[in-house]
Amino acid sequence: MTNALRACLVALLLPLSAAVPAFAAEAPIRYQLDLRQPPSHLVHVRMTVSDAPPALQIQFPAWNALYQIRDFVHDVQDLQATCDGAPLDLIPVDIDTWQNGERECRELVASYDVYANEESVFAAILNERHAFLNLAQVLFYLPAERNRSVAVEFLLPEGWKLATPLDENATGQYTAPDYDRMVDSPVEAGTFDDYSYEQGGAQYRVVVYTEGAKYPSKKLLDSCEKITATETGLMQNVPFRRYTFFFHFLAFGGGGMEHAYGTAIGFPAGRLDSGWLELEATIAHEFFHLWNVKRIRPQGLEPIDYIHGNDTRDLWLSEGVTSTYEELALVRSGLATRKEFYDRVAEQIAELEKRPARNFQSAELSGMDAWLEGYRNYFRPERSISYYNKGELLGFLLDLGLRQASHDRASLDDFMRALNRSFAEQGRFFQDSDLIALAGQLGGGAFDAPAFFRDYVTGTQSLDYDRYLGYAGLNLEKEAASEPDWGLRASVGFTGAREIQVDSVDPGSAAADAGLRAGDVITSVNGQPLSVPPDRLTGVKPGEQVELGILRRSHPLSIKFQLGASSETHYRIEENPQATADQVALRDSWLGTGGQAP
Repeated sequence: MTNALRACLVALLLPLSAAVPAFAAEAPIRYQLDLRQPPSHLVHVRMTVSDAPPALQIQFPAWNALYQIRDFVHDVQDLQATCDGAPLDLIPVDIDTWQNGERECRELVASYDVYANEESVFAAILNERHAFLNLAQVLFYLPAERNRSVAVEFLLPEGWKLATPLDENATGQYTAPDYDRMVDSPVEAGTFDDYSYEQGGAQYRVVVYTEGAKYPSKKLLDSCEKITATETGLMQNVPFRRYTFFFHFLAFGGGGMEHAYGTAIGFPAGRLDSGWLELEATIAHEFFHLWNVKRIRPQGLEPIDYIHGNDTRDLWLSEGVTSTYEELALVRSGLATRKEFYDRVAEQIAELEKRPARNFQSAELSGMDAWLEGYRNYFRPERSISYYNKGELLGFLLDLGLRQASHDRASLDDFMRALNRSFAEQGRFFQDSDLIALAGQLGGGAFDAPAFFRDYVTGTQSLDYDRYLGYAGLNLEKEAASEPDWGLRASVGFTGAREIQVDSVDPGSAAADAGLRAGDVITSVNGQPLSVPPDRLTGVKPGEQVELGILRRSHPLSIKFQLGASSETHYRIEENPQATADQVALRDSWLGTGGQAP
């Protein structure tokens, strides 16, 4: 072969050889999850990466969904690897990251076990009864190739079935276009109840896991259908073909976790009779997240940083305004009466007004500080406000302000639909300046959007409830009342059994004299299981004798004491009988006709 011919062949072959890695990189990352040993609580995972280059890093998320660094790697054990079938020592880079050294592998296989024993919609569990997996707590990813497609295979115990928003292919594997989509798709496996309905060209699947608890299935489906119809109608948008509701009705636990094509909701089985409206409120909240935060996303949340977290200053909108629509959906669908709506909004006003921290922590700063919520003392009224709470109220005020300024031709509904069209559907992420500009555009010259955001979102000026409620012919009534003083502060954890733990005990209080301590876990009040902090209980009065069942370092104790008394301001929203025709028309437009029945 002549040198000239050799050079020609090299020139022809080089582009082909250079193209091989790029082509091979299109092969999906494959995961196999073995759930066939439920008593061990161990999920055995096998991760296969084709054409792995030298110094390839694999990484485990430190957080996902909840805005808390939870170091999921603490549940990973027995990590092993092979390169083309030969044993490979993975090199630790940091607590979350390993790499394969200088070897190139046509097939890199990492296998490991994850201890999954946390019963919560925010966690992962595998036991004899079922499995529920948030996949970010189970699966490694490639930091440099998060956009690479994935395929997941599940090995199940005999008789179990599986539900997930992931797409199933012809081979029985579940696929996603990238890691982010995969870990935004929870998995339920076991012998759950399964329902479905069709609406607006989409199919809704309702998956219910209980441990023998009775629940009204027809009522549950009716609630879901009314909420999905109301909210898709409001947004004039159905951005999916399939949506999955996961419900856990257990003896303990609660809360909801939104996902792009589904939601997971935990609710105490013992409160299904008395707390149905609260369950419906959770459904309405989580379903509205389908748009607000899962698609209408602030720039600060993109791209997701699974190790260090993201900028969460816009949670007043992403979570708080979702709570606004939680309430509006209930009243517009007829699931709540107007009186129930007014009472629930008044409770939110009372919650904000009784927190001294409202004077120095803005709605924006509250969102930025979301990462501190893992520290129970952070929830003290003197330390923090809630972006859920103040954000919900800001949503109502912004809605009423836009309606008043535009003579009811523009509203918060238009605001959210415009964000969906201009950002979500265009693959863009909003910034605060976009929110101000849009509110100003919708409200015209009569609504001072920069001042609203300056005073109420980034600032700490007191909210002018009277002015904004007055636009809808509503009065905010206030009265002093004596309320029971428990002499303690308690909060609920996000994961596991969602224990109610005492954060602090007031010195000199009856609770302190009876021996209650910070760190105690309250399990019952007067023999009744507790699912909310004591100060949120209804039906107790100042001076009443109470008995707390507690756990102190896992040892059960009983503490009795007499409740004190404190002066509180009660808030009540009433319709003004002298409201003008324009005010009544604005109110009816705002709340719809579904909630007018007494």
